[in-house]
Amino acid sequence: MKAGAWLQALRLQFYPMTWLAYTAGALAAAPPGGVFANPVFWLGYGCLFCLEVATVLINERVDLQSDRNNRFFGPFTGGSRVLVEGLLSPREVRAGIGVALLVFGLATIALLFQTPGSPPVVLGVLAVLTVLALGYTAPPLKLSYRGLGEVDVAVTHSLGVMLCGFVFLGGPWQNPLPWLLSLPLLLAILPSITLSGIPDLAADAAAGKRTLAVRLGQRGALWLAIAFTVLAAAAALLWDGRGLADPAYAGIAYVVVPHALWLCWLLYRRLESRAPPGRIDGLMAAALSYVLWFGLIPVLRLSG
Repeated sequence: MKAGAWLQALRLQFYPMTWLAYTAGALAAAPPGGVFANPVFWLGYGCLFCLEVATVLINERVDLQSDRNNRFFGPFTGGSRVLVEGLLSPREVRAGIGVALLVFGLATIALLFQTPGSPPVVLGVLAVLTVLALGYTAPPLKLSYRGLGEVDVAVTHSLGVMLCGFVFLGGPWQNPLPWLLSLPLLLAILPSITLSGIPDLAADAAAGKRTLAVRLGQRGALWLAIAFTVLAAAAALLWDGRGLADPAYAGIAYVVVPHALWLCWLLYRRLESRAPPGRIDGLMAAALSYVLWFGLIPVLRLSG
């Protein structure tokens, strides 16, 4: 029973994208001994996994009031519900946060002793990522309550984890490659994280959480999602055509452009329907699967 509750609390459906972005960054560093057989790669991912666990559990604690009021929760929005449904107690979730942060700290120390990169740089990149990740809902930053949550998620899940993979495996942070590599992914994340605020709109507004959906309304959020979908596809076309971050985005336009057209059609259809805010599971699935191309294609190209 408790094991199932903890699995539900972790929300593992969101972790593969982090792994793909981190792996793309590590592959871009091109370490002499390769990536997947390198213990530093797996130790570094262990750090990020624990940080993501702590972030997810903190979100559960801070967003409890919003989740309680949310009538349109689903697999992609409204939290894991473990606190709302009493599957775990607040004390148990606090303990989970403590354990995740403890293991994260120990793994970070081990990483600093083993990384081929500069330990101060590795620590600095990881420190910035930690502040941004935990600060999504944790005080004093509470970025998601100040209208900055969507940008925070897009930055941490693109440049943040890609740069970690790159510097953990010995790449210099000043190299433009991970920065170029991350921009199309950053743009592709914004539609799904913006859309995730639509089912939560009323509950978030009541709890004082100023997401883009709360600030712009459902129609504004849908138009913004369309704009970022187009921008992400345009970046993919530009990166492919100009050979930027070569060969990471070679040929990506063949899958991204059709998916972008489909997603824009779904978004526009939602706009035209004038349906009130509610569950949009199909739309969320289409937006999240759009993001995957911007991690999967670079991983396949860079490991080939």
